[in-house]
Amino acid sequence: MIPGRRLPDAGALHEAAARRILELARTAIAARGAFHVALSGGNTPRGLHTRLAHETDVDWLHWHVWFGDERCVPPEHADSNYRMARETLLDHVAIPADQIHPMIPSAGLAPAEAARDYAARLAAEAPRHDGRPEFDLILLGLGSDGHTASLFPDTDILDERDRDVAAVFVPKLDAWRVSLTPPSIERARHLLFLVDGSGKADILQRLERGPAADESALPVERLHPQGSAEWYISEP
Repeated sequence: MIPGRRLPDAGALHEAAARRILELARTAIAARGAFHVALSGGNTPRGLHTRLAHETDVDWLHWHVWFGDERCVPPEHADSNYRMARETLLDHVAIPADQIHPMIPSAGLAPAEAARDYAARLAAEAPRHDGRPEFDLILLGLGSDGHTASLFPDTDILDERDRDVAAVFVPKLDAWRVSLTPPSIERARHLLFLVDGSGKADILQRLERGPAADESALPVERLHPQGSAEWYISEP
């Protein structure tokens, strides 16, 4: 059984996830003076961002926004996760600009260079524990192939244990991505998977039953969270 909440539609999904995120933010700020969250990309978080942007009683000044993964495109590109987050959330709230950390801050960065740069920024500005960044929350999605962040099946990043951030070439997309690595994701205090169930029935059923004897573990199944992991899933 996937631990978490089943919601009747996308609106309820975004409402419930927003309530939980704001609760975690208040707790982190009260306990440690800041809330370090890594946002996810794709289409599902758009409604969540819009929901959060309409909140008025939020201590945005103590939010620090990171990203779990990014396409290797300039920050103004239509496919940029950062651009989506900026247009749906970040441009509408009072998070200080120096507390928002896009993975690809400018055009022209090679994937490996962007990964090294982001790892250095994490080392300098994010909380750490046992040598790893320790996010208060990482938001994650789920692909129909079992990928999350940019941890795709049959890619080298799945076995990365040394670096916090890595560049990864995804053959099925014929594209480079930059992503947090498995140990960086696993170290988070909380993981929240946000899943629009439309078109995801097969992969959700697969996760419910687990891998068969002749099947390899999916990327999301290879994660071993050290904190909590919650699933918020809207019904198809």
